[in-house]
Amino acid sequence: MHGMPDTAAAVASPERPPSADGARLLQAALELAGAHDVPRVAEVVRKAARALTGADGVTFVLREGDRCHYVDEDAIAPLWKGMRFPMTACISGWAMRNRRSVAIEDIFADDRIPHDAYRRTFVKSLALAPVRPEDPVGAIGAYWASHHRATWREIDHLEALAGFASVALANAALLGELRRAIEARDAFVAVASHELRTPLSALTLQVGLCERQLSAGRSDALPASLGRIAHATGRLTELVERLLDTSALRDGPVELRREEVDLAALARDTAEELGAAPGAQIRVDAPAPVVGSFDRVRIGQVLSNLVGNALKFGAGRPVDVAVSAEGDTARVVVRDSGIGVAPEAQARIFERFERAVPTRNYGGFGLGLWFVREAVEAHGGRVAVASAPGQGAAFTVELPLR
Repeated sequence: MHGMPDTAAAVASPERPPSADGARLLQAALELAGAHDVPRVAEVVRKAARALTGADGVTFVLREGDRCHYVDEDAIAPLWKGMRFPMTACISGWAMRNRRSVAIEDIFADDRIPHDAYRRTFVKSLALAPVRPEDPVGAIGAYWASHHRATWREIDHLEALAGFASVALANAALLGELRRAIEARDAFVAVASHELRTPLSALTLQVGLCERQLSAGRSDALPASLGRIAHATGRLTELVERLLDTSALRDGPVELRREEVDLAALARDTAEELGAAPGAQIRVDAPAPVVGSFDRVRIGQVLSNLVGNALKFGAGRPVDVAVSAEGDTARVVVRDSGIGVAPEAQARIFERFERAVPTRNYGGFGLGLWFVREAVEAHGGRVAVASAPGQGAAFTVELPLR
């Protein structure tokens, strides 16, 4: 037992055979050993605590900063499930703050009890044990509908359950961290696959173009093609370096490396890279330079994703890219004449792993437009779509120049 409980009411009058209680405690310990999350821990604790104490109600409380969260209960009538109270305003908080069990035979005769909170309940007596008393993370409470003097055995059982629950909560926290690590790994693999796909595709297209030029005896065109290959290789190298940065594994704002970038020139480069695909038609309307402070790689990803999507869903028709500036704002519009985006999908297509159309038809991770939104918003801009099924789509990106 974790020290003497704060009670003069505890008595030594066992109501059940010790062997039966021992078996029930062992069962609870085994069930808690296999509990993988807080709801399961709470379920096992409340059922076992009520069976072992014969109480009319049991609550399982977790500490959340300076508040007590009544996570679960098993009682003859509703108590406080789902509610939160200040640590200083409930007896569970008292047990945690004082790191000791407490038993009260008459709750309305004890000034530690918030009497108004109990008047609407059946509770007349209670006993509580803190979970992990050396550094409390919660409490287990047992309540009786008539005046009841908690026995030493009942308090011992609550404290034993509290010890088992402490270990189970720690295990659940570790399992939660493991799940999050696995999810982060899977997300990173998906992100890496998506980010590397576009420059690799552009590189493959340029290599194919070189091969066709050589076959046709057009060696005069090779220097330009080799320049584009070098450009795609440099972009791929920078993407790999960023992906290997540990910051790429964490959720948070997109890191920007700003420099002077001409969006018009970047759009033409993107069109040249992606336009090498057989049948691809990309028309760029960028009559004047649009120079601003941008992250060249991130905005390059934005353009590649938007133009790549337009080619994918554009039904083989030309894709139009317009770049302009108005005051302190740059605007890029990527328009296709393809299948379009349904109205109900337009609100979610910028979320991670969301797709505008079924994957089986077009493939993809559902990451491209999420990348676009993240990068654009990191620059202080916004992205929007205007579309109707069968009438193509127009994606508009607006970015502050400075």
